[in-house]
Amino acid sequence: MLTIEEYIARRKKEDNLNEFDTDIRTQNMKICVDYVFEYFNNYMNITEAEEKTILNNERLEKYRKQLREYEPEVREWVVNIYDEYEKQLPRHVGNALKEDEFFFLYNSDNEFRSASYECYSKLIKKLLFLKDQTEMLFLLIKDYHRVESEKKYSYGTPSISEEINDWVEKTWAKYHVNLFAFAYDWINYFFNNEDIWPSTHRRKSQYTWRKYDYDYKQKSNLFNLDSLYRKMPKKTFVKGRKQEIEILLMYYWLHDMEGDDDYWQEYLERVLPALKKE
Repeated sequence: MLTIEEYIARRKKEDNLNEFDTDIRTQNMKICVDYVFEYFNNYMNITEAEEKTILNNERLEKYRKQLREYEPEVREWVVNIYDEYEKQLPRHVGNALKEDEFFFLYNSDNEFRSASYECYSKLIKKLLFLKDQTEMLFLLIKDYHRVESEKKYSYGTPSISEEINDWVEKTWAKYHVNLFAFAYDWINYFFNNEDIWPSTHRRKSQYTWRKYDYDYKQKSNLFNLDSLYRKMPKKTFVKGRKQEIEILLMYYWLHDMEGDDDYWQEYLERVLPALKKE
């Protein structure tokens, strides 16, 4: 943006104005006054609008790069919503899906479609622009599942045992379901919802910021797995895999919530031999 002095100098040059010509002094005075009015009434308004457009484009491009893993159609739809409504839709969708404990086990359009209907009912009251956008919401949710699953897989998978890792890798290859993502998601939800912990698994917390600590050394129904497994979608890759799922849950609890590597080794020494015999 030019200063007023720079603007007047440019306009003088454009008009070949000679302020030293005394014969047209009155005319030159009027022209110079017009330059001042032009500067404040026209030039500054236009420049501010141009700068706003440039900055907005930079903002949108930055957000577009954050969504680079998404399919182009979905990405541009989400960016347009961000531009018009200042809403980062994947974040809202992710929050709405947190209560769906089996989301990361889904691998069919029917499941994603059902999840999109549920998500729509939660979001439509606050995000009115989603009206008549159910198909795009479905595509976003399906893409969100893929992106988040791949993201967690690309970060590297923990090495637990040959049998466990082989099961996880084959499930990923055949169904594009990341069992580590499912386990991590449930453990995060479980950790943040003490009210669903059975009283038998609660201990008075040693920390002031929590009411209870979870007793992960209990021998049964760890992380509410009994009810979780009963409600779990009846899929080939989880059928008869309750113990393996418990191991995944225990891994994330001990490594992400507790930091108890000693008990992790003790736990594996107890459960893996029995698993190999089955």
